[in-house]
Amino acid sequence: MATKKPAAAPSKSTAIVAWDEELAAAAAASAKMEESAAGGQFFSIKGGQLTWNDAPIKDNTLGAIILDSVLENVMYPGSYDPDVPQAPTCFAFGRDEKTMAPHKSVVEAGQEGNEQCGTAGHDGCCPHNEWGTADKGKGKACRNVRRVALLAAGSFDEQGRFKLFPDVETFETSSFGFLKIPVTSVKGYASYVKTIADTLKRPPWAVVTKIKVRPDAKNQVMVTFEPLLNVPNELLAACKKRNGEAAAVIEFPYSLEQPEAQPVRGPVSRKPAGKVVPAKKAGGRRY
Repeated sequence: MATKKPAAAPSKSTAIVAWDEELAAAAAASAKMEESAAGGQFFSIKGGQLTWNDAPIKDNTLGAIILDSVLENVMYPGSYDPDVPQAPTCFAFGRDEKTMAPHKSVVEAGQEGNEQCGTAGHDGCCPHNEWGTADKGKGKACRNVRRVALLAAGSFDEQGRFKLFPDVETFETSSFGFLKIPVTSVKGYASYVKTIADTLKRPPWAVVTKIKVRPDAKNQVMVTFEPLLNVPNELLAACKKRNGEAAAVIEFPYSLEQPEAQPVRGPVSRKPAGKVVPAKKAGGRRY
């Protein structure tokens, strides 16, 4: 009876090629993740208008997957002025408000308002995180907001019906952006997360959410959340992976460097002149 020859072991060159391919794929995946999150590109809701890269989003409405969210405490110098870009003086991120502390970049710059953020009524609470400390009104000097990572999941047609992107690759490779939910909309967001957990038994990354922004006479802007549909089973693995990617980068710090003030313009001359090019806007926070 003839004996079978053992299968030949892969040559050293074959093994190296296999590793090269795997490492190249891993490098591409890492680069894609950094491309999607590095620099912390935010959706803007300034003036009640939802925009991305300064382009207005139709009907102020986005159908997206909330990949991840964190608590954010952030304090700016003086009162908020939409016409004056500012960098924060102190900020903190976390998933438990009782254990939050200023970001290490804030501590290194010596700008922390307190060693621990804490919550009102607790020992060690930052004095800026108390009601009534804001420059105006009864709010806090340090704003308690939410930072969320969003992945676009589809589009709305002319009748307002939502259509999910058809291919898995879109969910696996598309860049995600960030949105800062303002103080006045935080309660609504918290309620939304609890509602889908109780009724749908799903976390935000497993639900397609309708996010709508509208101007508000009392609060300047409001952001609302509504479930559109469950993420289909065939997309859950991709969305779970993107959840991990977002969680790894969502706490990126702000720049502490204050933007340069724009020059004050004098009266416009009535003499004929060439085309006026507006001054470039200084970078700063989006709200």
